[in-house]
Amino acid sequence: MLSQKNILVKRSWIMAVFLGILVAACSKMDGTYKEFLAGGEMRYSQKPDTLGINPGHHRVRAWIAAKRSNLSKFQVFWNNRADSVEVPIAGTTGNDTLSVIIDNLAEGSYTFEFFTFDKEGNKSIVIDTIGNVYGDEYISSMSNRLIASSTFGRKVKISWYNAGEGVIRTEVRYKSLDGTPHLVKVKANEKRTVIDDEPQEGSMEYRTVFLPHPNAIDTFYTDYAPITLTPPVEEPYDNFPETFEGASQTSQTATIKEISSGEWNFAKWVTTSGSTDKKNGATSIRSGTTKDECIFEMQFDLPNGASKISFYHAICSSDGASTFRVEYSMNGGTTWHDIGGVITNTQTWTKKEIPLDIEGPVRFRFLKPAIPTCTANCRMNLDDITIYNISDE
Repeated sequence: MLSQKNILVKRSWIMAVFLGILVAACSKMDGTYKEFLAGGEMRYSQKPDTLGINPGHHRVRAWIAAKRSNLSKFQVFWNNRADSVEVPIAGTTGNDTLSVIIDNLAEGSYTFEFFTFDKEGNKSIVIDTIGNVYGDEYISSMSNRLIASSTFGRKVKISWYNAGEGVIRTEVRYKSLDGTPHLVKVKANEKRTVIDDEPQEGSMEYRTVFLPHPNAIDTFYTDYAPITLTPPVEEPYDNFPETFEGASQTSQTATIKEISSGEWNFAKWVTTSGSTDKKNGATSIRSGTTKDECIFEMQFDLPNGASKISFYHAICSSDGASTFRVEYSMNGGTTWHDIGGVITNTQTWTKKEIPLDIEGPVRFRFLKPAIPTCTANCRMNLDDITIYNISDE
């Protein structure tokens, strides 16, 4: 059994070991803060409230947000403190964001260390952050946004695939026919661009604009690439052309009739297979023999708009001259709009095409106005009506 003396000796040794560890720890702490403790008790400058690095092209913007009342400057170090910049702080009051552009940096990732100094020369505790610098490697990774289709009818229509990461917009430039330059900015989420202008041939090109980081100070551009415009793909709607083969309407009285393309209103129009009527195949339609207005009108809508309408027309037999109009409606026939101006019939069986760019549900009608001065019937024939849907996606 240990004596009281031995117990006291053992406790003394334990206390000595503990004190030795404590002294060693304090010595290590003193070494850690040696630069701050040299010359006596150190007073620290205020550290920045917030700070950051905005990346750029071979450069960054380093910034701090801090009260300026007692600050004289701040320093930023990088490359393991081999490089630095010092920024004097002017002014005496206020909460400001203070910044500096650091140029001529190689592409890569850096650790930036920030210090502030007060007017007495006291230095803050270091605060560091990571920042990226972009250069040729990043530029080589960029590519132009892909185009799904690019067509030109009455308008230029460009359909885009989804934009890649970092894309903020696409820029399309071209010259109009009179040589005026144009620049169209396309948002990154825009899937279709429509330009109501005719460009000079070969003048249309585009580039894609990247922002590698939401807080980057520089944007990056791909090289311009040409945009090749092709004619839109035009396909007749189902059940067109309307050839009137097999249709029968013999009365001048306005009648809604179901024919191969759908329901039409025959108002002073009849189907005909007469030997003196002009037609393709066995049947066409003929306007009335009276001097009244004659209307041949769709009673249904085509759902996807129209890119073109075509038809054949001429004076019937040896009748007197006549004219007519083609009109369209986008509100179910409540209001009508002229699309081709006044069209004159002649003795020649003529195919007429009217280019369109109508989007959305649409219907058409043919209107032959009254001719009070007509003394020779002034009838006309109409055949093979074709309405084209446009597909440029």
